[in-house]
Amino acid sequence: MVKFFDWRNLSLSIKEDASISLMKTFGIFGLINFPLLYLVGASFLDEKPAALYLRLIGFILCLLLALIDYWPQRIRKFQSIYWFSTIIYCLPFFATYMFIENEGSIAWQVKITVATFWLVLVTNLVQFLIILPFGVALGIVTYMLISTSISFTQGEAFGHFFNYMWTMVIACIFAHRKELTQKEKQKSLRTQAGAIAHEMRTPLSAIETAAEGLKIHLPNLLHTQKIAQEEGRAQSPLNKNKLELLAEIPDEIKATARSAFTVIDMLLMNLKEDALEAVPEKCSILHSVQTALRDYSLRDEDKELISVEIKQDFKFYGHPLTFKHVLFNLLKNALYYLKAANKGKITIWTETGEKVNKLYFEDTGKGISKDYLPYIFDQFSTRTAHGTGVGLAFCKMVMTKLGGDITCESVEGDYTRFILTFPVLMEDKPPY
Repeated sequence: MVKFFDWRNLSLSIKEDASISLMKTFGIFGLINFPLLYLVGASFLDEKPAALYLRLIGFILCLLLALIDYWPQRIRKFQSIYWFSTIIYCLPFFATYMFIENEGSIAWQVKITVATFWLVLVTNLVQFLIILPFGVALGIVTYMLISTSISFTQGEAFGHFFNYMWTMVIACIFAHRKELTQKEKQKSLRTQAGAIAHEMRTPLSAIETAAEGLKIHLPNLLHTQKIAQEEGRAQSPLNKNKLELLAEIPDEIKATARSAFTVIDMLLMNLKEDALEAVPEKCSILHSVQTALRDYSLRDEDKELISVEIKQDFKFYGHPLTFKHVLFNLLKNALYYLKAANKGKITIWTETGEKVNKLYFEDTGKGISKDYLPYIFDQFSTRTAHGTGVGLAFCKMVMTKLGGDITCESVEGDYTRFILTFPVLMEDKPPY
């Protein structure tokens, strides 16, 4: 219970974004719902004229939400504000206003209950407990400002209030149950990932140890083979190039094992329940990038693809290990798509400002299609068969926790640019 009311957890729950697919689905549903139910209400239920312009506003809000894929990049940063404004208007505000306007009719008692349960489906519990009373209060105040009075008797008002509060209690139970189910799924995924990681670490450690032993003894064997060939005593001679390739095998095996360990650590960090609960400390963006590049186990050919052009360092509050895994995720994705495109390079640079500082992470590889770009930060959304769909979602959560954000710009076949935004430190304490 104490953890539930912890301000950091509460703040993160309030800021939690809905997926783009959910926003589009809600928008499409609203496009159908508002005109259809208006026709039904006007034809069979004798709804008041106010329903037309209220539904028209809701229809326009949902239309823009359904077309979110086509929003210009510069206004995408406002999509969360627009989303919450739309569901407040379309669900608790609209349902409450129309309930009062139609004098608490049976039809609107049903509709206000449906609207409440719709709100459960599209929000988490904390958002639900904030949005529902706010939307209801806004609906009541708006009606009173327009109509000056509510035509309920005291008994009717009490009865409606009781029914609505009972509906809210049931909805809260459903909302809480939904979150428990989601947490159980995530817990199961973490358990399975931990078991798989443990099973992978054991053989990888054995391979790394064997590679170390091979590195110690192989040079002597190769030297003996070389002498035998020079003296004509070798039964199966090897040319010079093959001998050189054999000498490099132990280092290649160790590099592959270290890379596998890094991927395992990334997967576990992405799924770790308390990854965002670490106490923040002041970090340098330049040092963070250098540390990530040093610890990622890059191959020599990968290092040649990366250019760090950080001319302006800046400080931010965060947890070094957690942020390092944000950079690990970006590195892993960029290197994968550079190899898939068989071209390009990675460039990392910064930009400082009065209110925010930015870290740019760009690769000129395969790029991301326009259709998929809006979904890249959705949890479990992936373009590849081997991907988990948790990496970029983890990056989004971490950057939100830091009081910043991460966005993406991309042109398919040309480039992908991630922009990590950090609040400027105005005083010696975290901005969240």
